[in-house]
Amino acid sequence: MPRKKQQPKPPTATNLDDANAIIQVLWDRLNDLEDRLNQNSRNSSRPPSSNGPGTSTPTRKSTGKSRGAQTGHKGSKRVMSDSVDESRVYYPDEQCPCGGHVVMSKRPYRRHQVFEIPQQAYSVVEHQLYQGCCYRCSKTVKAPLPETVNSGQMGNNLLAYVVVQAGQFHQSISKIQQQLIQNFGLHFSRGAISQAQGTVSSVLTPAYEDVKNRTLASDIVHCDETRHQRGRERRWMWQVCTQDYSCFMTHYSRGNWAAKKLLGESPTNMVVTDQYAGYHYIDDSHRQLCWAHILRNMQALADSWGTNKLCGAKLVRLIHLLFRLRHRFDKQCLSESSYLRRIITLQEHWQQALHEAQRLCTTRRYRNRCALLLKHDVMCWAFVNDHRIPLTNNEAERSLRSYVLWRKGSYGVWSHRGEQFRQRILSIVETCRKQSLNPLQWIRSILNAVLQKQPYPLLADMKTPCQ
Repeated sequence: MPRKKQQPKPPTATNLDDANAIIQVLWDRLNDLEDRLNQNSRNSSRPPSSNGPGTSTPTRKSTGKSRGAQTGHKGSKRVMSDSVDESRVYYPDEQCPCGGHVVMSKRPYRRHQVFEIPQQAYSVVEHQLYQGCCYRCSKTVKAPLPETVNSGQMGNNLLAYVVVQAGQFHQSISKIQQQLIQNFGLHFSRGAISQAQGTVSSVLTPAYEDVKNRTLASDIVHCDETRHQRGRERRWMWQVCTQDYSCFMTHYSRGNWAAKKLLGESPTNMVVTDQYAGYHYIDDSHRQLCWAHILRNMQALADSWGTNKLCGAKLVRLIHLLFRLRHRFDKQCLSESSYLRRIITLQEHWQQALHEAQRLCTTRRYRNRCALLLKHDVMCWAFVNDHRIPLTNNEAERSLRSYVLWRKGSYGVWSHRGEQFRQRILSIVETCRKQSLNPLQWIRSILNAVLQKQPYPLLADMKTPCQ
């Protein structure tokens, strides 16, 4: 039988000084554990869904407005469709109740349109291939399947629908299978649906590379990563994005080697990231730290106890002041000279508060955080030299959220083909969302072009906005 691990004996004090030292160590340990116990989405990297029912939320100022549409709100109505499949005409009685004759108007006084989904929205095309026998050599001659016909049982529209349901609406293969049965009466196995996703993934390579090149060519990019599951292995989903493009990449590592594969060995554009050490290889002049992550870490210090709480509260106030100044400058409520003068003053107070917190904090974890911010001070204030640089990495957080929702609703992937499909379809879908394009139309155009051997439609060729 395995031997039980012996518990260490508690320390003993022989005099009052030893007792006070033991009490101090235990006191620091207790407060550190309480800080970790009180972590939530506002002061740590935990998602908002992990907050318990008793977690306090930041209070918002009441606007005094009631819920719903306000007085004077301009309502929205559905525009009448120009393409009508069927028109039904209704006339009143020719004789009025008073006994007079009713003269009909030439135009209807009201048009009422009802939109309906057909019960069976798919078609089946059967391709019959014949063969013949040569009378001279007795060789069997078979008619080949035309190259413009899909080799599988799914047409291009169905293939595009299947992959968009996964990439845009975060449906698992089982959910897609149920949708095809319930909505269209189509019965396909999960293996056939998975193979269809792999088929589409193979033809999305030029579009994926085009989106990646456009993203990396931008002056300012955002980068972030999250957990990814392949079988029983823990991997990572990386993302680099801008306001117009998003590019995803799966990798087995979270280190700087994966970041170099995505961003390059020495990025020349400005990269907005969090404080993760995997991005430390980037030059300080080409990196901006996310102030939302800094605020979250300082909020944990402010939620602590004693001297930690006082130092953290001061740092949190300075960060809120920074956001207020930036918002007023973006709304053109402050001139550029006044904005820069106040930012420089705020920067001096921030450095002084960090030095003070590093000296007075009683918890080593918080002292190290303050020391790290002082070390990376240049990366905190890169936005001062270029007003286009945002203060936060929210652009990457919002884009990466789509994959997080997909990951929570599915069982991950089990092969390299599944990883490639996810990174490519997410890049297409998120880029279309930012460009106000229809991903279903783009993927359908790509499949048709590849099948008909026509020019490949890249992002610049898709100019039709999503209706």
